[in-house]
Amino acid sequence: MTGSDPLTEAWLAQELVARGITAPTLGMAYLGFLGSFVLTAILFVTLRAKLVTSPNRSSRDYGLYAAVLLITLLVAMVLENEILPGPSQSLPYVALPQLLLVFLIHLLIYYRQEPWIIGLGVASLSATVILVGLVVYWTQAARPVHWFILPLAASLIVFAWVRCISTKNAFLKSSTIYLNSKEIQTGVIPAQTPWLGLPQWVALVCASLFLAVLNEILRGAALEQIPALEILTRSLLLLGITSLVSAIPAATYWLARHAWMPQLTRFVWVVWLVVGFAFTYGNYLVSLDVS
Repeated sequence: MTGSDPLTEAWLAQELVARGITAPTLGMAYLGFLGSFVLTAILFVTLRAKLVTSPNRSSRDYGLYAAVLLITLLVAMVLENEILPGPSQSLPYVALPQLLLVFLIHLLIYYRQEPWIIGLGVASLSATVILVGLVVYWTQAARPVHWFILPLAASLIVFAWVRCISTKNAFLKSSTIYLNSKEIQTGVIPAQTPWLGLPQWVALVCASLFLAVLNEILRGAALEQIPALEILTRSLLLLGITSLVSAIPAATYWLARHAWMPQLTRFVWVVWLVVGFAFTYGNYLVSLDVS
């Protein structure tokens, strides 16, 4: 058996260091993961003992919005580590296991609105926000992505608290908690179709054109110098990727249940927001790297 190539090992070590994956950062990430685990356990046990969680439609929306926020954060992590040099990264790869675990918990909330899963999701997101906030405060390493993500995550926790969580005393005395936990539908629900309708497509096209112009400006082009063909190409690329990413789960849902995915329009817009963020943030990081 031949030994490994020293050049390959040196190249791999260099690539890992360039992405912030070193023994000290792995050790810090491990300590952060343990701290997050302990804090999540404390919050989860407290929530289950003192509070009541209602598995309603708002809890499903919370799971969806939190999962979208976390997948956006994962996209930003990949873009930062692949575009910017090592010291400039605010989202190192060593935090990937923690974020991925919290993302999977909230994805499970979207599919299964059970009280203990909802409580675990709120506890894990709260612990992550608290620890990241403390680390940013102590190290004085606040970046724009932190100011953007942390308030959004905190607002989602508040949303879950207001719409899905109550004290046991308030639950026993309130006459509305029970009603809010039901999937009440009024009127006739129209059948879901695989197409979005003309108004939605017009809105998607206009939003894609605007985002294409914004990306060109981020790349350093003056507004009057941006070619129309470039704008059209980028907007069509954005729409094409959105359609492809949306079509895969929609087709899978139809093959499994012989029905179109409910709330397909909202799902397409969520995909468009994530893809659009990837395009825009990538161009922003490229402009930073060039400058």
